Amino acid sequence: MDIAAQGASPPLDTLMQDFERYDITQHALELVTYGFTVVPPEKLGVDDAFVDRLRNALISTSERRHGIEIGDPATADVDEKIVGRKAWRLLFEDDAFVEASLNPVGLSLIRFLLGQSAVLSGNLWIIKPRTESYVKLHSDAPGITLGAGTIAHVVNASWLCTDYNDVDDGPTVLVPGSFRFGRKPLPHESEPLDTPFPVVPLQGKAGSLAIWHGGTWHGSVPRRRDGLRITYVQNWMRSYMKQIHQWDDAPAELIERHPELPHILGLDSMYPWREQPDPDRTFVLQSIDPYA
Repeated sequence: MDIAAQGASPPLDTLMQDFERYDITQHALELVTYGFTVVPPEKLGVDDAFVDRLRNALISTSERRHGIEIGDPATADVDEKIVGRKAWRLLFEDDAFVEASLNPVGLSLIRFLLGQSAVLSGNLWIIKPRTESYVKLHSDAPGITLGAGTIAHVVNASWLCTDYNDVDDGPTVLVPGSFRFGRKPLPHESEPLDTPFPVVPLQGKAGSLAIWHGGTWHGSVPRRRDGLRITYVQNWMRSYMKQIHQWDDAPAELIERHPELPHILGLDSMYPWREQPDPDRTFVLQSIDPYA
């Protein structure tokens, strides 16, 4: 029986059909069991040329914002304290960022966790050189009150722009299933190399998309290799939440070329409003259907 063909739950039916079309059912299953997944470039429909464009857009934007030269990421060395600044709000800097945010395969999995009304909250780069520094285990859902349940309010969707081969690449590490705890790590649980929970390093070739539930505990470990680990990070939220960035200055020509852009940027949201809001049945449906 093809349940999705029955039309009983249109927001979810569409997603289930996408999973079959794109062959990503396994990735959807990993999201709801482990709390994260890594989709390879061949399933995302991207080629090496796109990955090069996305990586080069991150590098050139960082060079321009900081007045530095990074060069070849395979051999480059940078001051992480410098490139860690001015890293946010990249969407309008290059078409590659828009294309990455509108990738239909990525959107299907993001919407599986956040509903069809999911909005892009913020984006940034991570450019990581050889370093002894690391990031403690944490949740991407600060401000979500304890007891809010295991439903995803936030999703991280990170494009790997260099290979994540093993732990020496200084990758993100995650605690499988930790989104079910419904809280952030306690101090004695937050050291990624000394935590009582099993930790899994992200692995994937350049062009992969790592997606995780915002409640999944994650951090990073020191990078032991020369060259740079480069990642395009996207933070997504349910539409009733307050986004990190305001996108109301989106160029008109960009919206004309990408009709779905206003929706993922929340520009068509019912709130906020100045006078009388227009009735929005989709907004109301979100209170009874987590996939709306």
